[in-house]
Amino acid sequence: MRWILASRIPLIWLGLLAALNGAFAASYPSKPVRMIVISLPGSPNDVIARVVGNRLTALWGQQFIVDNRAGAGGQIAMELAAKASPDGYTLVNSGDGPMAISPAIKRNLPYDPLKDFEPVAFTAFTDYILVVIPTLPVQSVSDLVKLARSRPGKLRYGSAGVGITNHLGMELFKLKAGIDLIHVPYKGGPAVVADLLAGQVELAMVGPPSIPHVKAGRLRAIAVPGARRSELMPDLPTIAETIPGVDVRSWSAFFAPAGTSKAIVDRLHQEITRHLSSPDTKKLLASQGLSVQAMTRDELRDLVKADIQKYADLVKTLKMPLLE
Repeated sequence: MRWILASRIPLIWLGLLAALNGAFAASYPSKPVRMIVISLPGSPNDVIARVVGNRLTALWGQQFIVDNRAGAGGQIAMELAAKASPDGYTLVNSGDGPMAISPAIKRNLPYDPLKDFEPVAFTAFTDYILVVIPTLPVQSVSDLVKLARSRPGKLRYGSAGVGITNHLGMELFKLKAGIDLIHVPYKGGPAVVADLLAGQVELAMVGPPSIPHVKAGRLRAIAVPGARRSELMPDLPTIAETIPGVDVRSWSAFFAPAGTSKAIVDRLHQEITRHLSSPDTKKLLASQGLSVQAMTRDELRDLVKADIQKYADLVKTLKMPLLE
């Protein structure tokens, strides 16, 4: 009898712990929640954080405050979030750059994307568009590959910086297509577009804000580099339809410091996903070039792992020197 009672004690404690966690989650939040964002106001991550923050503030009666901590490719925001107390009152809206690319290209990263964070909720993909200047005699990916092969090392592509998604995306395209293009890095996407319009570079992977230039004929869109066609330009083919193996999209998701209560994380996941999946919210974000997609927390973790491996393999193949 004593053995039976003793064997039940851990089960009793587990039950009490589960009940306490449930009660804690039910009373959450009892004070304002900080939502750290890796980029500047007006960026896709910032737009998503504010849409979600406004909804959670109205739903739970506590302020969800956006804290923009741009810089160092998201490293400043990620380090701050990793060191925060795992009490549910700090979240970070991050993406493929800090979570998957930085581990591949930086030597001494002050955080571990898998060990230091709990996946909370996936939010949206941002599709890039492969554009060329109108004077370049190409109408398709096939045309571009043929021209590049006839002019090895002559065509120039712009990117928002070394190690940024559209830089590594173009390098992946080059690798899969077997072509030689010259990389011209800039300090941000707007500078790339400005030099495209001026004819200083011939092509680039650019974001949805460049669509008006395409519609006005100032740039020519020939493909999207993601695995699926874009909702913004559904008639535009993917690169992968011509060159298999090219899948380049930025994404955004919420994470919490490792050790945050599962009950709280699950509650956040449920409400964030529910709000983003509503037709009105999806339409609003689609107007900003953001394609909402629901994922489980395990699927988000798998996405991070897969992208870490993808970019690590690419950087190794390209023999890119690591950044400090």
